[in-house]
Amino acid sequence: AAETKTTAPASTEKKDSYKIGFVSWSIGHTVPAAWDQGMRGVFDLFPKYEYTAFDGEASAETQNRIMSDLINQGYDVIVLQAADGAALASSVTEAEEAGIPVICLNLDASCEHTCFVSMAAYEAGYAVAKAMGEQMGGTGNVVIIQGVIGTSSQTYREAGFRDAMSELYPAIEILAAQPADWDKETAINVMNDFMQAYEKIDGVFGVNDSMAEGAAIAAEAAGRLDDMVIWGDDGERDALVMIEEGKLDGTIYTNCFDQGAVAAQFAMWLCDSGFVPGSTTRTGTIDMEYIVVTAENVAEIAEEDRW
Repeated sequence: AAETKTTAPASTEKKDSYKIGFVSWSIGHTVPAAWDQGMRGVFDLFPKYEYTAFDGEASAETQNRIMSDLINQGYDVIVLQAADGAALASSVTEAEEAGIPVICLNLDASCEHTCFVSMAAYEAGYAVAKAMGEQMGGTGNVVIIQGVIGTSSQTYREAGFRDAMSELYPAIEILAAQPADWDKETAINVMNDFMQAYEKIDGVFGVNDSMAEGAAIAAEAAGRLDDMVIWGDDGERDALVMIEEGKLDGTIYTNCFDQGAVAAQFAMWLCDSGFVPGSTTRTGTIDMEYIVVTAENVAEIAEEDRW
């Protein structure tokens, strides 16, 4: 039998209510939890938008199953934090072809879709390297603790970091890079491996805050914390506290409440505007503003903005 393909309508009709779903990488992690709170804060003001968050359990298989369910249930917009951009591409394409716009958050799908709302990734990695290199005096040895290999945030953050180190600090050597899959406990093990392999480590870039925190915990336990400059990227509450305590040297702060709110506002516009997926030639991108945070300015991040 010939394969049938669901096609989007020529235009969308206004409705009295809309269903919007958020398929997170892992809803318990600080970043998607903050996005969820930001989205809820918007949707709670507008009862015609029925919003539900789903836990992807850090599994592309689970996310694909949830995506299929939401497509079958006729959701109007799907917000997705793709655990694996390539593995989620077919589900994203299926949703778009069924007339359901997909907004990706931070971890993008490897296909064209409606929108990508992101923390600045390449720019943030570049900013980390610029600040870290200055704190290191322009010389020394650095290691990188990576997120999930192949994900968009990991790829671009590390690329920005490497480019800045190469361009600005030729006397700084990147000794090694190893993934810890965004996880603090895994990062502790990775950092212990690095410290066993290298007698002199002057800088550590944890590509997200959880991994930077793990690196700091391991370095402190080994009595080597004071010898290292350790940076993260995200700006979560625990990282800001560790900067205040002198256990981390910096991070890139993005207001994730605001990022979730932006995704919600755009989702509402998609519902109300009659937008049809496939009517644009490439994925639209919204990059959030960021702040380079060190001990000098961490106090400027207000309590209500800490997530």
